[in-house]
Amino acid sequence: MSGPVKTKILLSFLASTAVIPRTALAQSAPAGRTETLQTIEVVADSPLAAPDTGVLREKVPAAVHTFDSQDIAETKQDGLAEALARRAPGVTIIDTTGNAFQPAVDYRGFSASPVVGTPQGVAVYQNGVRINEAWGDTVNWDLIPTVAIDRTTVLGANPVFGLNAIGGAVTIDMKNGFSWQGLEIDARFGSRMRRQGSMQWGVQKDNWSSYLALEGVGDNGWRYFSPTTIRRLYGDIGYRAEGAEIHATLGLASNRFGASGPAPVDMINIDPRAIYTSPQTTKNTLAQFALNGAFDISPTWKAKANAYYRAFDQAHVDGNTTDFQSCAGATLCDGNGNATSIPDFVPGASYSALDRTWTRSRTVGASAQATNTDGTFEHGNRLTIGASLDRGWTKFDASEQIGLLLPNLVVAGLPWMNNEPANDVQPVSLKASNTYYGVYAQDAFDVTGRLTVTVGGRYNLAKIGLYDRLTTALNGGGIYGRFNPSAGATFKLTPDLSIYADYAEANRAPTPLELGCADASRPCMIDNFLVSDPPLKQVVSRTVEAGLRGNFTLARLAPGKFEWQAGLYRTLNSDDILNVPSAITGLGYFVNAGHTRRQGVEASLTYRDDRLTAYANYTLTDATFRDAVRLGSPNNPLAIALGLGSVMVTPGARLASVPAHRLKAGADYAVTPQWKIGGDVTYASGSYVRGDEINLFGRTSGYALVNLRTSYQLTKGLQIYGIVENALNARPATFGTFFNTTQIAFAPFVNPRSVSLAPPLSAYIGAKYAF
Repeated sequence: MSGPVKTKILLSFLASTAVIPRTALAQSAPAGRTETLQTIEVVADSPLAAPDTGVLREKVPAAVHTFDSQDIAETKQDGLAEALARRAPGVTIIDTTGNAFQPAVDYRGFSASPVVGTPQGVAVYQNGVRINEAWGDTVNWDLIPTVAIDRTTVLGANPVFGLNAIGGAVTIDMKNGFSWQGLEIDARFGSRMRRQGSMQWGVQKDNWSSYLALEGVGDNGWRYFSPTTIRRLYGDIGYRAEGAEIHATLGLASNRFGASGPAPVDMINIDPRAIYTSPQTTKNTLAQFALNGAFDISPTWKAKANAYYRAFDQAHVDGNTTDFQSCAGATLCDGNGNATSIPDFVPGASYSALDRTWTRSRTVGASAQATNTDGTFEHGNRLTIGASLDRGWTKFDASEQIGLLLPNLVVAGLPWMNNEPANDVQPVSLKASNTYYGVYAQDAFDVTGRLTVTVGGRYNLAKIGLYDRLTTALNGGGIYGRFNPSAGATFKLTPDLSIYADYAEANRAPTPLELGCADASRPCMIDNFLVSDPPLKQVVSRTVEAGLRGNFTLARLAPGKFEWQAGLYRTLNSDDILNVPSAITGLGYFVNAGHTRRQGVEASLTYRDDRLTAYANYTLTDATFRDAVRLGSPNNPLAIALGLGSVMVTPGARLASVPAHRLKAGADYAVTPQWKIGGDVTYASGSYVRGDEINLFGRTSGYALVNLRTSYQLTKGLQIYGIVENALNARPATFGTFFNTTQIAFAPFVNPRSVSLAPPLSAYIGAKYAF
């Protein structure tokens, strides 16, 4: 969004909210001189809020971080998740898939992950549409076209954002032809045969606008069998008239991944590119249609609404080890030595399995919101009320094909499907439905010109149904309802310094997947197979947050402006849902694990002037269990030594895969008007691996990754650039878990750890042309 347009919107908003008298605005903003005004940032404080209907940052009683398209572009990253991992406080990538294009985002110890079976704790909205998928609340970051993003906001827990916002929320506002005009083409090439290109085009003619963005990526992957193909499209047609603006949007994607997952430490010590059983492939496809509008009902009443249809399909193939093995007869025996009907095709061979799943989700929904800025008793007041309805249907199918494990750990399928009636893994054909209702209200009242008090709340109602298409074993479901309140305040100590404090509750209902796999005696291959299970309780979070924020200048040292923020947060989860492994190889289940707590410190500092942009931030996250709980962990060395399939977690034990310390810093500097250089460093301390919730076997090593970039403007429209990722070629473990070291007879292992490494040093060159 251009400076004058942005300023005009902000001034209009301030006038409508009576924060500044309209006459004062007219006096302070003479025509042709809007560039001299101080930028006042407005941030999203509800799912449908956009820069023109949000709230002043200084009045938000919690930490909030906003990044515009330029911030994202400067990171030179392929996806939004990676850009946030470079810039946003508290955000880290947890590499559970082993493929950089399928990142799992961790924010303050809560997940927004594409991995089905990961308990999700962050709500994500794109143009007001909730994009947590219907089946497992997963977030497929690969489906979001990075070049089309106008603005992204990361917030802490707030009940207004509905289900899953127990740890926080991410809102994504996309570009349109009113906010972005021109034609830009970008192409880059580099390591591992990277081929990447993007195009965006925007135009405004009278009251109409159009915007189109295309992105494509091809990469051979740095590990064996891990190629990636990304294709994304985003389009917007808009119409603007006096007091109204309407947009129709389209999102399409077709992506393929060869994600290899973690590999045993014994293997990667020999060859870092090693994989542990293959294939492990995923194909994601998306078609999303949405219609949204904004309307000025009166000078003080504004309304926004949207309606959408989202079609998401996923096909997953996973090569796994299995307990089936040759025995005395002509058929295989299971892990308990019982004969099965499966023929022993190659006596004495290492048998394995190809597990396949197909997920077909369709979601429709609508939401509406109204904002009123009438003063109350001559005090500023901003009231927001809204409602939403999301209805999803999912068809889930799963099957297992018996195979042979070859010497290179690739699974070769055999002509036999596993249909053993007594086996723990059986074919599944399931339909699931989930309907989510939400009604919310939030009011920000200016007690004085310096003190603003905000109170709000939301009622969530989730109805989930499971319908077994083969038997009746999986029929079930649940209804979960809860009202979540919030209350907070901000106080301006000086014109450039304010303090904030907030209390918020939020909830997360179990997903259809979690409800279908919640029995320790009948585990399932997450996400591959489901069984009939007892109900799970919903997760409820209670968050307390407080801090300071402000800005300052050091005119004698630097011409620009510093902005900073520092705060404390604590979130206590009740009945937290965890995914734990079973003693049966490859299987697992979900449990309510009592209380868990995430608490810590967050601090950030940014600086901007005409030539230099710089930032630094630090986050401390202390994530612990608060109750004694027994969790399945069959591959934990202590559980093996004691002959148990589980471990007893004591209060105070740290949650696995959550680094305690996260530090980020970066800068971009214009050496000349044409030449810019930049770089960033991200640091994360070590964490306990999955399966070591008793914290006995040490953390992974902490690590720092350094990235460099430069660009040169050859002409007004043509730019060339270079990128070096992981410039020091550090190869730390970014994720770890335990595995069964005796599962493969011809490949005995000693170290029970399996880890994902950071990608090696990579270099890319590119060119961008803007018309």
